[in-house]
Amino acid sequence: MLAHTPALPLELDPLIAEAKQRARRRRLLVAAALLLAVGAATGGVLAFGSGGASGDVPWLPTRPQLASANPPLAPACKASQLGATLGLQGATSNLAGTIEIRNRSSSPCALVGRPKLSFAGATSKWRETRGQVGFFTPDPLAPPRSSLRALAPGGWASVGLFWSTWCGRGSSDNGNPGQPPTALVLIAPGGGTIRMPQNRIGGGRRPLGAPPCYGNSGSTLSATRFTPVIPQGTVRSELPLRARMVSAAHLPVEGDQPGFIGRRGAWLSYTIVLTNRSRHPFTFGRSCPVYTEQIGLAPAQAFVLNCRPVGSIGPRRSVRFAMRIYVPPHAPLSGPAFDWILAPHTWNAPQATGYAHLH
Repeated sequence: MLAHTPALPLELDPLIAEAKQRARRRRLLVAAALLLAVGAATGGVLAFGSGGASGDVPWLPTRPQLASANPPLAPACKASQLGATLGLQGATSNLAGTIEIRNRSSSPCALVGRPKLSFAGATSKWRETRGQVGFFTPDPLAPPRSSLRALAPGGWASVGLFWSTWCGRGSSDNGNPGQPPTALVLIAPGGGTIRMPQNRIGGGRRPLGAPPCYGNSGSTLSATRFTPVIPQGTVRSELPLRARMVSAAHLPVEGDQPGFIGRRGAWLSYTIVLTNRSRHPFTFGRSCPVYTEQIGLAPAQAFVLNCRPVGSIGPRRSVRFAMRIYVPPHAPLSGPAFDWILAPHTWNAPQATGYAHLH
């Protein structure tokens, strides 16, 4: 390279710039061709970045942004602003489930504290008690509870229920509950009531029913506080991706789940392979999806997938993503399972499971 280059005439500058652009385009085309060739030679798995020895898409510690933790207090929610559905299922001679509540209005409203509930058409003695936190598995993607100071239009909240013993008219203490109530009633904080005469577990429309009668000691309905939730997506939300967990430190374990070597109180590295199982190219949207990972009984953690280096994934093609999960200091040494779920609130969310062997 010359130390001093004579200045070019101004009229030649556009020609030089155009030539440089053509050369740059040729280099990009050659690089793309080499990348596709490498993918074909490795069984359709494309490698990007410097996320590990295998050339995985690198892991980034990007956390998702959640709703405001302490918005200004809005007016209390009225029954006319809310829609509610009840879903109950059997739980060791009891009924357990949730009330799913949605703000159907165009204005935020406050839904804080504990719900006021009652039964319509009750023919059994009953009382309401406070439910325990164990009703819910904490969702790291759900807004904080204090966000219910202003439940946004279209926002969701949930109440956990545990209903035991119903001895209505015509019951017997061998399990026959007799006449069930006609509806469970939610009294809205801002006024009005919402009747729920049907049990919509699994999307169905069943009669409310009641738990079995044992001992005729009176019915108990336990309810949790209002809790922010993200509803399950519909079939249309399904991603055409399949997830598989792999690692260079793979160990044979029972079944078809991979094993990994790690250390308590440290990060464990692994790889997720996402495969486009459709017949059409797949491209991530404007924002990269979130994923959750959980080891043993530790709380699940949420991160944003580093999808920007990927671009389009061709049909039946795969991309490898470097991953890390923090192992709690007191995790069991042998065999704690850990799960990885992409966009967990979509229908049939892509997920993979492995087992950790710790020291």
